[in-house]
Amino acid sequence: MEASLPSATTVVLDLLSARHGEPMSARDVCEGCVIVGLTEAVARVAITRLLRQKKVLRQGRALYALNTAGRPLQRDVSAWRQRLDNVAPWSGDWVAVHDAGVSRRDRTLLRRHHRALDLRGFRCWSGGLWLRPDNLRGGVTALREDLGALGLGAGAQVLVASGLTREQCACIHALWDVRALAADYADRLRMLEESGRRLPGLEPRAAARECLLLGRALIGQMLRDPLLPAEMTPDAPRRHLVAALEAYQTRSREIWRAVLNTA
Repeated sequence: MEASLPSATTVVLDLLSARHGEPMSARDVCEGCVIVGLTEAVARVAITRLLRQKKVLRQGRALYALNTAGRPLQRDVSAWRQRLDNVAPWSGDWVAVHDAGVSRRDRTLLRRHHRALDLRGFRCWSGGLWLRPDNLRGGVTALREDLGALGLGAGAQVLVASGLTREQCACIHALWDVRALAADYADRLRMLEESGRRLPGLEPRAAARECLLLGRALIGQMLRDPLLPAEMTPDAPRRHLVAALEAYQTRSREIWRAVLNTA
C-alpha cells in the first residue's frame, strides 16, 4: 500500500495519538518519523513547532504527550471509536444549520465553518440551509456545542427541523449517496484485509510504516462518516468496518511497540 507522505507534524501527532495519553520519548517519536520516511532533524523541528502551538505537552525530560484540551479535532482522532458509538435512535427529525448570517469575508474562518459542517455529516439543501438526521446522542443541544467548538461561523443558527413533507424528505435523503457510501465501506474493508495478509511478509519497519499510513488514512475517512441512521442506510457494513479497523489498529500498536523497542 502506498500513500502520499504526510507532514512531519501530522506524523508526530499520529504517533502520540496512538498512545492514548501515555507520553512518548523524543527518541521514539523521531524514530517513528524516520520509519515513515522523514528525517530526525525534520521530526525535531515538528516537535518544537507543536510545543509552541500547544498541540503537544512536555511530560518530563524528552517526554511528550498529545494535548487534546480544547482541541476537538485532535480529540476526535484520539477517540475515533467513541465518536462512532454516538449514534442514537432516529425519530425522523433533522438538525438544521442556517448560515446565511455567516460572514464570507474571512476565508480562513469560512473554511473552518464548512469543515465543521462536513465533519458532522451535514449536507446543503437550499438557500444556506444545511441538514443532517437528528440521530446523534445529546440531540441538537450537544451538536450545537460540538459545532461551535469545531469552528461553526458566528451567526449560524442551529435548530431542529420537523414536520417536513414526504417529498421534502425524499429530496433531503438524496443529499447523501448511500450506495457510494456502502461501496466505500466495502473498499476500505478490502484494503484492511489485503494489508493484514501482507504484513507478516514485510520487514518489521516496512510493516510499521504501512500500518501507520493506512490506519491514519482510514481513520481520517471514518471521522467524516455522516453516521446516518439505519433507516437511511444499513449499519452492518459500518459496524464490520469499525471492528476490522479496531483489530488492525491493535495489531499496528503491537508492531510499533516491537519496532521501537528493538530500534
